[in-house]
Amino acid sequence: MKHFPILLLFFALMAHAQKQERNVLLLSPKQVVQLDYPNYKGFVVKIWNKSKFDLGVSARLDKNDSLQKGFGLSKGANATLAIEEEMYLQLENRFLAPIKVEYILFKGKPGKKKPGPPTPQRGFYLVNTTAQSIPLKIPGIMNPNLSPFSKSGVDLPIGQKILLNVKGKDLLLLTVTDTIPKGARINVADLIDKALNPEE
Repeated sequence: MKHFPILLLFFALMAHAQKQERNVLLLSPKQVVQLDYPNYKGFVVKIWNKSKFDLGVSARLDKNDSLQKGFGLSKGANATLAIEEEMYLQLENRFLAPIKVEYILFKGKPGKKKPGPPTPQRGFYLVNTTAQSIPLKIPGIMNPNLSPFSKSGVDLPIGQKILLNVKGKDLLLLTVTDTIPKGARINVADLIDKALNPEE
């Protein structure tokens, strides 16, 4: 019995060590912040948008700042993004009001793929016209949660799939192609209806 308090203290210290605190950033109006951790040789970051405005999030190459992947994180939403070696994370406030951001970094290589020439991409908006949140899956990039009556800007590579998890199964909503007009507004509710009720 004399070792019991020591064991309690040990487990309490372990629990505290495993719980990571969120870093907090306050982006001034129109401010762009670049976060780079070259000693990590790649990392994964989870980001929370704690403001009332969309936050621009992107991964870019160190050598020429070219965009590798990017999206708009809706107000109140969160997303996880893998930043590969020789890349940095960029956060952008495009509005005339400050944006509060919280994030946690996870050290480790997200993949062994070396950065190559930029992949053809298509920028457009995913629009949620419903009163419910819509949790999407964009494999290899993020899992955005679209807030009710909101829109989220994305910049995705050609061929990228956008999925919705329905009863434990991934439902394909959209495959990005070059036929999508730049800046198009795509109604996610319509995509879901078409995926659930395919034409015979």
